[in-house]
Amino acid sequence: MIIHIALIAAVAISGALFLLITGRKQREQQRTRLDVNRELYQQRKEELVQERDDGLLTAEAYARANDELDKRFVSENTELEQVHDQQVGRNIWLPAMIVLVLTVVFYTLFGSWSLQRQADEALEQLPELGKKVLTNADAQTTREELETFALGLRQRLAAEPNDAVAWLVYARSMSALGQLEQSIDAYKKSLSIEPNRVGTLVSYAQLLLQTGDEDFMPEAATMLRRVLEQDPSNQEALSLLGFVAFQRGDWQQAVTAWELLLQQIPESDERYGPVATAVADAKQRLVAGELELTVTVNITDEARAAIPDGATLFVYIRAAEGPGMPAAVVRQPVSEFPVTVTLSDANAMLPDYRMSQLNQWQVMARISADERIEVEPGDRDAEPLIIDAASTRVELVIR
Repeated sequence: MIIHIALIAAVAISGALFLLITGRKQREQQRTRLDVNRELYQQRKEELVQERDDGLLTAEAYARANDELDKRFVSENTELEQVHDQQVGRNIWLPAMIVLVLTVVFYTLFGSWSLQRQADEALEQLPELGKKVLTNADAQTTREELETFALGLRQRLAAEPNDAVAWLVYARSMSALGQLEQSIDAYKKSLSIEPNRVGTLVSYAQLLLQTGDEDFMPEAATMLRRVLEQDPSNQEALSLLGFVAFQRGDWQQAVTAWELLLQQIPESDERYGPVATAVADAKQRLVAGELELTVTVNITDEARAAIPDGATLFVYIRAAEGPGMPAAVVRQPVSEFPVTVTLSDANAMLPDYRMSQLNQWQVMARISADERIEVEPGDRDAEPLIIDAASTRVELVIR
């Protein structure tokens, strides 16, 4: 640290000597104290960004330090600009000492030395905070304590980057602080060191699912499968895998995972009831998802004669009452009649609106000249039929 300050002092004095010797007023040809301050200001700006990206500063701490840096820079440079012309030509030691004092104060208050001292203190408190955060479940940990704990961990990881457990704890700390990207990065680093640690795989999968981002679902499922390959009876993994499968509409996998979980927990367990309900729901959806309706569409001679070239046939199901949005639809060019098609959840237009969710089906068929399912002049329709969802076959006639 003394070396750093000595270097800054040398730069400051050199700047003052340069001002006196040249005597030139053009700023682009001289190294004034303003130039020194600007360089230090820009350098500190870059250091703050790097320290935030490395996890040494939270977003809140970064914003606070950045604002203080801007305010001090504007204040100091305004004063320097006012006295600049008066100071050039005076005794060499006066400008040199002013620049030196301002530089040292600037560096001490806002520079790496202050941040490093904070980091060192966090590292010293790490054992004590670790006991509170990790081993005392009844202790109330404040956000400030958690931030200090995470900063201390980051210092330890800088010195011991191959500690998989420390990366795991750091990942959980970042998650608790709402730092999603840093948490994910820490989990990946931990798994790169110990790829098969069950606790890390489960915690990482939990984090990915907690985001609610469907793009993370496949990766979460992969983590959970890796857990079950090592420990087929892992209850947390079975529970989460069932959830992932249910969210993705894989009812069979959801049933399988949750039934394996039910085999391991007693009925007295508070989890048993919700899991049993989830299994029943998944089974019901599985049966409903297997529903199919075969529709045969015929046409009268009069309607056949009026079919325009390039016409499109739509066969679809919608709710007997309620929204007109089709729950399942098949579209194909008009060909020889009769035409037979099969409708199921695979023909849904929307993932969350399917024919298996309806108690009754309104079955419809339409010949459209413009390839649009919406009613247009000249379209030919069959008489809609309302049937129970348990039906398997129906016939329509376009007139």
